[in-house]
Amino acid sequence: MFSKIKYFLFDSYHRPTQKFLHIFVFFRSFFFNKKTNIFSERMFLLKNPPNSTIYYNFFGRIFIMISNFVAIILFNKFFNKKTFIDNGIKRENISSILEGNDESSWPIQSLIFLEESNTEMPDREFFQYLEKNYVYTLRLVSAKTDLEEQEWWKTCREEYKENFWNNDTLNLSALENFRAKTKTSSAILNDGSYLKTNTKRLDKIKALSLINLYHKISEYTELEILRQASDSFVGKNICLNYRNQRLSHAVLRHSYFCSQILKFTQLDQDKHNIIVDIGGGYGGLIRLLKYYFKKSTLIIFEIPEATILAAYFLKRNFPEAKIGQALDFKDINRLDSEQIKKFDFIILPQPNIEKISDDIVDLCINTISMGEMTNNTQNYYLENIERITKDYFYSVNRPKKRSEKYNAQGFYSLNFKKKWITKIYNYTHTYHIEFLGKKSRNAKI
Repeated sequence: MFSKIKYFLFDSYHRPTQKFLHIFVFFRSFFFNKKTNIFSERMFLLKNPPNSTIYYNFFGRIFIMISNFVAIILFNKFFNKKTFIDNGIKRENISSILEGNDESSWPIQSLIFLEESNTEMPDREFFQYLEKNYVYTLRLVSAKTDLEEQEWWKTCREEYKENFWNNDTLNLSALENFRAKTKTSSAILNDGSYLKTNTKRLDKIKALSLINLYHKISEYTELEILRQASDSFVGKNICLNYRNQRLSHAVLRHSYFCSQILKFTQLDQDKHNIIVDIGGGYGGLIRLLKYYFKKSTLIIFEIPEATILAAYFLKRNFPEAKIGQALDFKDINRLDSEQIKKFDFIILPQPNIEKISDDIVDLCINTISMGEMTNNTQNYYLENIERITKDYFYSVNRPKKRSEKYNAQGFYSLNFKKKWITKIYNYTHTYHIEFLGKKSRNAKI
């Protein structure tokens, strides 16, 4: 009799402690969002899910923000000891994680665990070709007089030159640290220096915004993509390491964009698609998309200085990839799909968009940067987007004119000439109009 009582109290499924745990988990679940599975096949027998499977709603995010804030103020530590500010741990240390735990998915899904372990700088020949290509792209851009630049972008270009060039030679040390120590007005690089140290309380408090955004964005992003979202080590930026993922505002935005593209387009991941990112920066979004569209060719159009960063960033992340640049197509007037598909990535200056053949691009992307261009440049790009795109155009851009910084039109003023069937039309967390359109086969409007 005593043994039966002991078994019921301490070992049975329905022991009293489990009922208390059920009540605790039941009330705790009010802090979880809809992406967290919390149910049991047995009645009144809920158990705590691993932290790695929990995604918090508004009330849950308030709780984790407060608990972390108190821990940082009192002990200069995050509430969870496995959360830390990652100032660029060596990739060799990654492979030392031999077993799973409740704090991250297992096997680990984060992209930094899937990327090749090649940490060597490319050879000098690669950089010499970048230098020659840059000189060539400058000539192309200067000859294209109808591509106007905002004063703000002129300033950014001068800053890029000061940071990454020593006379006519690339500053390789600056390039290696381009997301860590670059002083510039450019937002795409400033994101990498949002967190500056791994010791100061202020940076830990700032990092809480990334935890908050991670859980907030989980409600709108496919978890397969969110669990993999992790910023690259290339450029030596400082990130928040949370659930074994290197989080930055950029990589969380890109995970959302990528999720929307995968969810709402019908692009076959096993086919060789052509994907274009206009104003793709150093290639952050393209890097993420390449993991899902492995057989596809991804093209970036950017200002000459940014093409250098993109070529370097993608080469370091994909050492075996074949990367095409403007010089490779110097003597080609029109790029068809067969020529494009010889490359994994193609990185080109703005005027080279005119070389792309009509109706061969499966997906054309512009996120945020179109609203930073002059009206004429926006119209130039839209004309070419409508010409080269076969299927989808994905845009995340400011809705209205912003006079104080760019003095340029917004998305509402874009003069579409083709018919587009709307697949997405939202107002995003970045305060932009999100539009995904599928090009109609019918005639012009």
